[in-house]
Amino acid sequence: MDKLTAWIVTIIGILLVLAQLNVLSALTAYNGWLIAIGVLVVGIKMLMHK
Repeated sequence: MDKLTAWIVTIIGILLVLAQLNVLSALTAYNGWLIAIGVLVVGIKMLMHK
């Protein structure tokens, strides 16, 4: 796993934890979109490396 992928996965994890703690409700309102985009970027990046 390279550095960009590690950062994206870390950000996704932080967003999921914030959503569960009900912290920063303005940001966590977009969690679905942010997580979907993050997973899509990681998937495309992995496909481009293989």
